[in-house]
Amino acid sequence: MTTEQARVTNRLARRQPLTLEGNREAKRLFRAAIDEDSDFMLAYAEQAYALLRDCENDWDRYSDSLEEAARLADKAVELSKDANKSWFNDFRALWYRAMVTWHQNDFPKAFQEYEAARALISNPEFLDKNTAELDADMAEALIYYGDPKRAIQLVLDAKKRFPGHAWWFHWILARAYYQAARYQEAIDEIEQIASEKKPNDVRLILAASKAQLATLDDANPDTALLDEAKTIMKDFSAIEPEWTLAKSAAYPYGSASERYHWIDGLRKAGLRPN
Repeated sequence: MTTEQARVTNRLARRQPLTLEGNREAKRLFRAAIDEDSDFMLAYAEQAYALLRDCENDWDRYSDSLEEAARLADKAVELSKDANKSWFNDFRALWYRAMVTWHQNDFPKAFQEYEAARALISNPEFLDKNTAELDADMAEALIYYGDPKRAIQLVLDAKKRFPGHAWWFHWILARAYYQAARYQEAIDEIEQIASEKKPNDVRLILAASKAQLATLDDANPDTALLDEAKTIMKDFSAIEPEWTLAKSAAYPYGSASERYHWIDGLRKAGLRPN
């Protein structure tokens, strides 16, 4: 049986901010929860996700972090099969494994894992919340796969299903709107995130969207709007000076055109090449 200390430590890890320092502390705490209870399924799954954040933000060696994330996610899935544990068939094990899988550039397998995880959601008290969060997360994979229209619908349906959704639903929906060339809607969606909750990353979506809007007519660009986009990008780079177009392009994509579309907006907004 999982100790109360392991559960408390795991909850504390989840509350850490989405920053380099916050993620380091989260990983330390998830590891402490695992050390406290070596069979604590959720701690393995959450630690795998923390390592994916390292990959996404270039906070550590991509290949090493992804390999370790895969190992931990596999361990979580293995533990979820123990019928003698309270987390038997817990949907979160396969959900977090799906996140790792699409980062490994195997989108079809990831979508199968998302669907399998969704089928395991059973607690009626949290049915709407858990289903909505899983669907919204799957939408991010669809964006990188190259199906932003389906991603948009998935998040819109998730928001209706769970009106008390977290701020990051807006983040994913905004990125999907951008990829669908619905730039103003992307901007509007970002503006719905409370300022105290906006991570630096959302400035990329905001800057790229404004830059694309400003250059819809190449012959007559909106210079004021383009300058605004470049100012937002400067604000982003002041916090993340090492982030580049090359690092943005290194994400797994199922569509070369979707990758180009994203990089094109970042380039127009002034993100440095490498």
